[in-house]
Amino acid sequence: MHPVASVPSLDELANALARLNSACSAPELHGVVSGLLAGGARLNRNTLQKVLETHAEADQAIDEELMAGLWHLQLKTLEDLGDSELAFAPLLPDDDEDLGARVAALADWCQGFLVGFGTAVRPNDTRVHAETVRETLQDIVHVSNVEASAQDNDEGDETAYAELYEFVRMAVIHLFEEMAPPEEQRGGDEADPDSPTLH
Repeated sequence: MHPVASVPSLDELANALARLNSACSAPELHGVVSGLLAGGARLNRNTLQKVLETHAEADQAIDEELMAGLWHLQLKTLEDLGDSELAFAPLLPDDDEDLGARVAALADWCQGFLVGFGTAVRPNDTRVHAETVRETLQDIVHVSNVEASAQDNDEGDETAYAELYEFVRMAVIHLFEEMAPPEEQRGGDEADPDSPTLH
């Protein structure tokens, strides 16, 4: 019987990964999940666990409780990516965290995203060669290489981070829409107006 789980917070996920002695950060792991979904992969629980364990490179397997939380996180991320209100948000430190740490976390998240996206996309999927998709991926690569030299008290750096964050958020939603499996293309939301929403 699966334990009842909720969507883990950033801290909960970070602590769980630390317990497993994983080299992977919490933002990076959410990036992988988001990349898989944006690349069109819809994995069952076992496959998702295998992919995440491979990426996390932890000393031990992901336990049942953490996997339950990651499964819920994946469902919530999928729901948010398809949300008409653009609810999707990368799992990153709050604005009261040190700006340098937030920039590093965003870069980590993007690195994870690129891994997940690359894992999800089928080699023969021509959509990935479309100019808008290629350019968007290239931009995310740039963000993944950003150096965390930002100053906390610098208003300009704060603004630049906010713009970068928003850019990544919208870029991922764009890729999700471009690469969605055919059965999800456009009109998916209208099909089931009564589907429950998570808050």
